[in-house]
Amino acid sequence: MVINHLIDSTEVDKLRRILEHLYENKIGFKEGALFDAVGLDDGSESRFPQITDPRKLAPELLESAYFGSAEALAKQILGPTAKLRNDIMFMKPARVGSVTAWHQDEAFANPDYQHDQISIWLALTQAQSENSCMSFVPGSHRLPVLMHQPVGGDPRMHALECIGDFDAASAVECPLQPGGCTIHDHRTLHYAGPNNSDRPRLAYVLTFDTKLVLRDKPLDYPWRKDRNLTARATREREWRRQTGMLKFAWRNRDELVDRGIAKMSALKDQAARILRGK
Repeated sequence: MVINHLIDSTEVDKLRRILEHLYENKIGFKEGALFDAVGLDDGSESRFPQITDPRKLAPELLESAYFGSAEALAKQILGPTAKLRNDIMFMKPARVGSVTAWHQDEAFANPDYQHDQISIWLALTQAQSENSCMSFVPGSHRLPVLMHQPVGGDPRMHALECIGDFDAASAVECPLQPGGCTIHDHRTLHYAGPNNSDRPRLAYVLTFDTKLVLRDKPLDYPWRKDRNLTARATREREWRRQTGMLKFAWRNRDELVDRGIAKMSALKDQAARILRGK
């Protein structure tokens, strides 16, 4: 789905200033929130820098019109229980911004839980073919989660690429002006090309889902087994160990509570089945 005008230019400028400030000052790098998804992520020049959950680093993001509009859309699509799960900034630097490989968002998710999720991808700069607009495979939201691997098979890379069977030739490109957005399901295959232009490309994504439900049997995502080998994961572990465990728990309190509720609900259902079987 494409919405050509979700927020106005004033809101676009506000969001862009906040996110560019975080990026330019490397806020979040030490705790693993700022990282290069397709490089060695050593703090040198990045080809695809991202910031996960920037709202936790700059809470004023939550006051933007974008959040209100996006939440209203999510509730229309997912129902009244839809809630924000995470947000992420995607930067593609001029001339060096790397490809975003074909992937499904659910490949990054915890396979212990069922996910009913959408992502709203907001352009904060022009997003065209030459500077990395999004492309989607129509109908791919009906597919299961296909096989993925770290980009190039290198476990040091945070980004994933789909190596399963799908028809990339059927993809539809979705160029956007600043303030426009795309909306896609968590299993929709998508891709963005390199930034070959002389200007950076900046996008801000909000992901919404419904109540977490623990699976009776977790899915098998073998590509997740080496996720702790990335530089981003190493920095986060060290930050938690030294000073950040309480801060981490506070920043992630909503998800930790939701996971606890899901596990308690699963135990309750299991007990009820046992009792019915007597």
